[in-house]
Amino acid sequence: EQIGQLASVPPPEQVEVGPVQDEGRAAVGFIVGIILYMGIMFSGQAIAMNVGMEKSTRIAEVLLAVLRPSQILVGNVIGIGIQTLAQLLVLAVPIVVALTVAEGGLDLPSVAAGDIGLGVAWFIIGFVVYAFLFASTAALVDKITEVGSAIMPVTILLVLSYVGAVVMVPMGPNSPLSITMSMFPLTAPMAMPIRWASGVAPVWQLALSMGLAIATAGLLAWFSSRVYQRALVVTGRRLKLREVIHEQA
Repeated sequence: EQIGQLASVPPPEQVEVGPVQDEGRAAVGFIVGIILYMGIMFSGQAIAMNVGMEKSTRIAEVLLAVLRPSQILVGNVIGIGIQTLAQLLVLAVPIVVALTVAEGGLDLPSVAAGDIGLGVAWFIIGFVVYAFLFASTAALVDKITEVGSAIMPVTILLVLSYVGAVVMVPMGPNSPLSITMSMFPLTAPMAMPIRWASGVAPVWQLALSMGLAIATAGLLAWFSSRVYQRALVVTGRRLKLREVIHEQA
């Protein structure tokens, strides 16, 4: 009788406790973060090399006869940005098609499409933020061989942002560090898509993060245009950023 009473007790409900609400959706966010990093890194370096080539070959001086410095800078950013976004789409479409026709099909959460669309928006914002940083630092060089060392601080910042986003955010999306990274404009383009896909970020934080990043992009566009305007016409030596800032002041 005692054994029967014990056997009739229903087992406790098993609940898995994890850092994210939907692991499939979090995986999509993780992949989006990697693609964003690669796209911003490659496009930023392409912009830097283009700016360095224009200055070292004196092509920029010819362009200044018909264009303002800000127009040259924005033209570089927009042109390479569109090219990079098109390349990402060309690479992404065959992958999605292959996964869809594969055995079992593509099993994605229903909200994955929204997360991917949000990732595209974050790519545009992050690209603008870092593109102007890459362009303005590259304008300080005198020879194209100096571009790599000139953009190294921006590259290191981007790498640290990416590593922090893909390592720290999935481990604790609601930790103080993850929240800070997802709100700080220079790290938000990589961190917020991953944190949003984890399902724990409120809408107001997403909106505030995007607003701060867009405002920072506008500020960097203005600042970089001023640096670019001054650095573009100085040849014969490599400029330092504080020289340009002091001259503008």
